[in-house]
Amino acid sequence: ASDRAFFITPDLIIADYHLDDEDGLSVIGLLRRQWGADIKAVLLTADRSPQVRSQAAEADIHVMNKPLKPAALRAFMAQVRSQSQS
Repeated sequence: ASDRAFFITPDLIIADYHLDDEDGLSVIGLLRRQWGADIKAVLLTADRSPQVRSQAAEADIHVMNKPLKPAALRAFMAQVRSQSQS
């Protein structure tokens, strides 16, 4: 048996903006550097400030505001899935 770990590159990163030690934008950036910059990402946040939206837009990160409607997240995930399959 091999002790090598196998990882699957995700199609989508979903991150909350307010985390304990970092913010979601930083975590998304870290994961994209690890797995590849072309991974779609969505930032979930209650922060509606122009600064957060601007930073997300610069990094090509979709923003969804809390309270989040599950149907909206499902629709976004379905869109990402269809784009990744084409």
